Amino acid sequence: MTEVTTVTADPEGRRGDLHVGWIMPPFFHELPVDAEDADEVGERLGELVRTILAEGSEDDQITMFALYFQITAQLAEAGAEYAGFCLMDMDGRRSTATVAVYRMSLEKITAGEALSEAYSALRRAYPDDDVQISTLPSGKGDSQAVVRIGGAPFTITAEASPTGEPLEVPRGQIQVYIPLPNDADMLVFELSTPSMEDWDLYSELFATIVRTLDWATEEEAEMASALSHAQPVPDVAPDPAVVQELYAHSSRVLDALGVRGRMDEGNAVSAVTCVDCWSKGLRSVCTARHHWQIDGVEDAELAVAVGRLEETFQGQGWFKLSGTPGQSVSLAADGDSGHRVNMTLISGRQRLVIEVIAPCTRVVRGPVDSAFG
Repeated sequence: MTEVTTVTADPEGRRGDLHVGWIMPPFFHELPVDAEDADEVGERLGELVRTILAEGSEDDQITMFALYFQITAQLAEAGAEYAGFCLMDMDGRRSTATVAVYRMSLEKITAGEALSEAYSALRRAYPDDDVQISTLPSGKGDSQAVVRIGGAPFTITAEASPTGEPLEVPRGQIQVYIPLPNDADMLVFELSTPSMEDWDLYSELFATIVRTLDWATEEEAEMASALSHAQPVPDVAPDPAVVQELYAHSSRVLDALGVRGRMDEGNAVSAVTCVDCWSKGLRSVCTARHHWQIDGVEDAELAVAVGRLEETFQGQGWFKLSGTPGQSVSLAADGDSGHRVNMTLISGRQRLVIEVIAPCTRVVRGPVDSAFG
């Protein structure tokens, strides 16, 4: 990223930290721009490449590793707080794009002034590009942002090039500069793609990502944490693919429970804000939940079923978050980063209430866990 409006901030002059979050599509793979050193980059990137190209040749894996090692190093050097890429199959043709997010600290300047300065600086630096101030719908309502659309060619090193020689590649780029309302930070979202034939697809996808931006003050986060539980968001439909995964996990839960009762009440799938995001004051949708229940089974049988499910899922690698033997249990897949299953026995009513929650899709940065604060 070209830093044309960088302003260093005085730590003593910061005006209110914000928890900031946005949602990336599930087919984006995060690059290790937060790694401590090159060895960690290599280790994490190597694992990622082997996962993505599990069926590919060793030469393909080496080429991909070299390319994204170079990209990761460049993004980390530019100060990216987050970076991710996607690989798409367009009827046999490979297509790719990268999204990066940067933070700029503002010193003794308001969000409105930062917006104006960014616009002027970008117009001077990129006279041939499309630079304009646009209204940005986001999780906190409409805000103003500077948008730059233009070219950003880059050179692939000889090690990463398929020809064995340095190769200059044309690349389209969109940058969105968003001053945050605390008058202390500006976020920069950046899309880059060499697959110009898919420009319309990626620009629309990028707009969707930026519109998910949400934030909360420390005070809002503290207030929200007192009411922390997954919250349904009215009038928002969950992604159909996510719903199918929820149904598949619910089917596994039912099989593990090994009981049969009435299931004609309380069955609903809804878009929700997960517990962690809600506790940070973020309110836009980040996941989905399948809520259902089993009725008409004796409490003693349901208590045994709860224990049976806990044992079965833990045997499959699920992590137990909390629970009371024979009464309730909360489990998470993939080391607390995957699906969650919560269930509670309603004693005296012959009822077992279950909810299956999909993984949160939001990338969250806040005062506690990143340099945003």
